[in-house]
Amino acid sequence: MVWANATAQVDEQVNPLGFSWGTGETVEHDSNFLRLSGLQDGYPVVADTLYSTDLNGKFHQTYSRQELTASATIARVLFSNLRQYDYTQEDIRANLRSDLPYSFNSVINVSRSAQLAHFADIGSPVRDVITSNDLNLTLDFPIAVDWRAVVGGDGNQSTNSAVSLQAGNYSFTQFNGGIRFQPTTGNHVDLLVQTTHATYPDANASEFINPGYRDLGADLRVDWTFSGASHLQGRAGYLKRDYDPLVASANAAVLAADPTLALNRNFAGPAYDLTYLWQVTAASSLTFFGERITGAAGDNNYLSAVTDTYRVTPGYQFSEKITLNGYLEWSHRNYFSNVYEIVYGLPPGTTRVDTTHNAGVTVIWSPWIWLQASLDAHREQRGSSISLWDYADNVIALSLQGRF
Repeated sequence: MVWANATAQVDEQVNPLGFSWGTGETVEHDSNFLRLSGLQDGYPVVADTLYSTDLNGKFHQTYSRQELTASATIARVLFSNLRQYDYTQEDIRANLRSDLPYSFNSVINVSRSAQLAHFADIGSPVRDVITSNDLNLTLDFPIAVDWRAVVGGDGNQSTNSAVSLQAGNYSFTQFNGGIRFQPTTGNHVDLLVQTTHATYPDANASEFINPGYRDLGADLRVDWTFSGASHLQGRAGYLKRDYDPLVASANAAVLAADPTLALNRNFAGPAYDLTYLWQVTAASSLTFFGERITGAAGDNNYLSAVTDTYRVTPGYQFSEKITLNGYLEWSHRNYFSNVYEIVYGLPPGTTRVDTTHNAGVTVIWSPWIWLQASLDAHREQRGSSISLWDYADNVIALSLQGRF
């Protein structure tokens, strides 16, 4: 939802010690909320107006050698016409940083989110709220001058509210370790290897969904400020995924007779996501983002694709109270070859390739330290090799956020 963009602008400001809270209201008009190209499953292209009311809080405190930050935003999203899609959005985060004896450092991150799935990803007008819980732990300690060892782990659980999509519920655990080059405080480069084991606990609800997968990968990660004017953050690496064999199902005999009917989702290849921030002048900035992901296609965990996304985000601060942000984005998604002939019964050899163009602009006005208003407008347009998944969508939103 667009309202989150305005909230993020408040959250990105310097957070003083102590507790603060806020509330906000957003009105958003969406010209094609279901992201449809035409009449699909009996649903026509529908425009709707959304009303979002949120309550949020932030906490920041230091305790000796520990620093705790936490934030929570709960929003109720209501629709004018499509009332069956009303839902409660959640974004809850906590971070604890500790400086331990012998120059050991630890970071613990906990988060929970609940978000309405993007209809263009799930390929259906079914209402699906995805709830995700995540726990991340990282520990680093010195091994030589400017060099540190890094070990960590991550656990995630994601569930779908839609009964028809619960076969895509999943959980995973990941462990990583490696070395860090850290010549100055704040700047570092990590070389990490990682292993992941994921499971789909409800996979036996579908003969086409594997019970899980295993990843092996290596990443070069960087968080580096070159000067006061530029900063690079992200990772680049290589990932190999092997899915577990399909479980027995009602169509097990059919799959045994023709193994090509099984989804071939194993892959190996490069993966990266990099963000470069360039502070051109005191009032203007440019952010460049590039990403390559192989695996789940957006909010859809059983259709796999290779997705390349590139984005440029200019920003300009006209005055102390008025800021303008924009973005241009290009995304290319190539679905694995046999997905659509199996899942959707299309002719053999049918492939799906989507190209999406996004553009938007946001004007932020902060007349007082406790009040912020924003006007956001953006357009999203996708062309697909299967015309059923073409669509265009225009969104405009007005938001007011108060901080106390």
